[in-house]
Amino acid sequence: MSLPINYLEFNNPIHIVWRKGTPNDPFIDRLDIARIVNQRVFLLEIPDELYRVRITGMIEINYEAFIKKNLDKNEFYVDYTNGFVYFHAAREAETVSVVYKGRGLILYPSSRIVHYDSMDSTETLYEIIEKSKSQVLELIDRTENYEEYLNRLVIAINNSNHATDQALLASQKAKDATELVKDAYETTVLIYQPYVHTYDDIAKKFPYPETGWTTQVFDTGIRFRWNGKEWVPIDALGGNVPLANELINGLMSKEHYTKLKEITQFVNEKTMVFIIPKDILQGNQDPHIVFDWDGEITEIKASISFKGSQPTPIHIQKSTDFNHWVDITDNPVMIAAGSYFDNKAHTITETKVQRGNIFRLHIPSFSVDAQNLSVNIKIMLNDSLST
Repeated sequence: MSLPINYLEFNNPIHIVWRKGTPNDPFIDRLDIARIVNQRVFLLEIPDELYRVRITGMIEINYEAFIKKNLDKNEFYVDYTNGFVYFHAAREAETVSVVYKGRGLILYPSSRIVHYDSMDSTETLYEIIEKSKSQVLELIDRTENYEEYLNRLVIAINNSNHATDQALLASQKAKDATELVKDAYETTVLIYQPYVHTYDDIAKKFPYPETGWTTQVFDTGIRFRWNGKEWVPIDALGGNVPLANELINGLMSKEHYTKLKEITQFVNEKTMVFIIPKDILQGNQDPHIVFDWDGEITEIKASISFKGSQPTPIHIQKSTDFNHWVDITDNPVMIAAGSYFDNKAHTITETKVQRGNIFRLHIPSFSVDAQNLSVNIKIMLNDSLST
């Protein structure tokens, strides 16, 4: 993510600074420790919706559940557009640790900061500052007596004290956020460059490096990162280190080599896991999964953590193009009312899996009242481990 020189130097519209989420400009891991005020916490950055927001001991609910009922004490809802996290009223004034991946910042101009007088909004910060400036100029131009000018100036300053305090607070927060983002970028980013044969070749091949550039020296196997001032060794791997066998250590220990040779057939198994937290809604469920190996489906298991008073039917569907979907079982995978697990009354009819096949869940019934659905699909891969 390219950083502006100064976060306060922007035009009147809201200024948004996004990271791209690429290897060269990744979303960064963040841990915000904040106190709950008015049943919400304001995150320092906008969180990534794919990675989600995580709070130990609490469950995130979706928008439909949030507007349909009040939050429970162990639940929270995230506004991924503005970076707010909402909590139950019983958690007011508690301090929470929020883990997420930061996408970037939204910066607001003074014209969008409103001063409130009692319950009604009166003026924006920009209007108050401009009015104060006009009052000062008017006093200088029209006042013949210094004492009168001083008294009127004090009145104007008192009227703008609140606006000035808010401006200073916003300025400090913007400065702190700038330093945090800059420090995180300069100390964590790794931008991989082609390898070189010796350490002396680094300066020749990369005479003008940028912060985060990383390269590996082949003859030693050491990787170096440019920290803005010098090339710093960060780890060692590969290079001319010998391969391991049963007698000597190499790129791995001889103990690990022996253990690797004894790995059982279970290394050829992979399991696709679908998880639908909280309410199970009718229709196609998110997310879908693209499977990257050839294999054969050997087992399907479904379970819930909150039993329903109605049966929970589940269609597991496969596609090659996102348009044409087929069920992989003769009957829906069924979790009976009052049960945690499926009744095993289905037969797998589409066992073959090809690389690139797409899988999803479809719930045909609107009356499902169970919660926290989990579906595991075990697949035996065609490729075997070479020894």
